[in-house]
This record gives sequence, C-alpha cells and structure tokens, in this order.
Amino acid sequence: MKRLFVWSALALLLVFLPVSAADAGKGKLHVIFIGDSITIGALHKDKAKTAPPIIAAAQLQKMTDYDVDFWNCGRSGATTSDFLPVPHGRHHDFLKVEKAIKEAQAAGSGQIVFSVMLGTNDSACTRTTDAPVSNALFEVNLRTIFQRLRELAPGCIIVLHRPIWYSPNTYNSAMYLKEGLDRMNGYEPILHQLAAEYPDVYEGAFGESYAFFEKKHEKFCVAENGNAGTFYLHPNEKGAKKLAKFWARSIADVLATR
Repeated sequence: MKRLFVWSALALLLVFLPVSAADAGKGKLHVIFIGDSITIGALHKDKAKTAPPIIAAAQLQKMTDYDVDFWNCGRSGATTSDFLPVPHGRHHDFLKVEKAIKEAQAAGSGQIVFSVMLGTNDSACTRTTDAPVSNALFEVNLRTIFQRLRELAPGCIIVLHRPIWYSPNTYNSAMYLKEGLDRMNGYEPILHQLAAEYPDVYEGAFGESYAFFEKKHEKFCVAENGNAGTFYLHPNEKGAKKLAKFWARSIADVLATR
C-alpha cells in the first residue's frame, strides 16, 4: 500500500513538472518552396491538395519536432531569371517570395527554410525567360537569389534539389528535347559547388529522385502529347507524393545536422 502511494505521488509529480524544451518540440519551421510547374502540381486534378509542397510539409511535421507551415511560390514556366530580385531581371516571381518571408516572420520566430528546385525551364531551348540559360548565367542567378534571401531572412537555410529527369523528346509550348536534358544535367555540378561553398546552402534531393523518375516515369509522371510525341515531364499525383518525400527527407536530414 505504501509502495502504491509512493508511485502515485511520483506520477502526479511528473505530470506537473515543467516541460523541457526538447519535450516541447523545436518551435516553428517556415518552409518556402521556390520552383516551377512541378512545384505547383501542374496537371493535377486538385493541386491545392496534391502539390508536392503540401505533402512535403505534412511529412516534415511527422519527421521532426517542428510545427511546420509552408508557402508554395512555384510558377509554371519559371526560370532562375524570373526569380531574380529587384533590381535584377524581371523579378516578378521573387515578389511572391518576399511576401512569403514577411508572412513567415509575422507568424512568429522560427527557422526559415527555402526549398529550391529550379533549372527545368532554364534548360529549355526556346520560349522561357533567357532560354537557353547557360551554366554561367544559371550560377550567377542562383547566387543573386541566395544573397537576397539571406538579407531578407537572416539565419535562413537553403536546401537545393536537383531538377528531376524529363524525357528527351519533351516539347510543349517550349522546346526542351535531348539538348535541354543535357543542359539541365550540366547544372548539377553548379548545385554541388554552391552547397559546398556556402555554410547555409545544402544539397537536398539529388541522384535518387532523378533516377526514380527516369526509371519509373510511365507510372509516376503524366503522359503528355507534345510536338515530338508523348513526353514525360510533370509528376502525377502519385509522383508528387514520391517527390515530396524526397524533399521532406532531405530537409529533415539537414535540420538534424544543425
């Protein structure tokens, strides 16, 4: 009877003890996704529910102790040139990023993470901003974007994802083809270099995500009718889930190292 009383008293004490910072979680995580049509869930029946950022944010909520919120700043057809901040380039897409940063900061203190997957439209031969974007311009654009992100969101983390595979006959309103695919693959060393050079820039989803869609595109991408036959570029709803998991896992891994 005495032992039962002691254990009961101890249980009550534990209930009313202050919760430690670790037990309470790590606070807020604000994730801002920067990308193109793949990021916004193009060709989905209900992209407001199935776009990769929505699923990735939910996955991050499960994988980490953070309270996660997110902003989807993707736009169909966007290149790195479209995301250049004022006074560089066209900058209209970066205005959405600026708005997201302000909203994230207004939502309370927390870690801001930029999840970036750009390069697909940069690699096009025609009909996208500054196409075809050379390696040199691609690098300069990303450096310019990152510098402004740091200024607006001090202490932020930038996670770079390699653009996923598309079929070498891709040709919709813009022409990509094998030339474009080769050009996009040529951007990969630049992404590695930037991640190695800057302490706040990290490699996210790279070879595994690219290889996944290259191997399984018929199941996880939309079959689209194009000017050079049926092509595969945009993940379908199932593919978006897969891509989101690649993104979420890589972001969670980055957070775990800090």
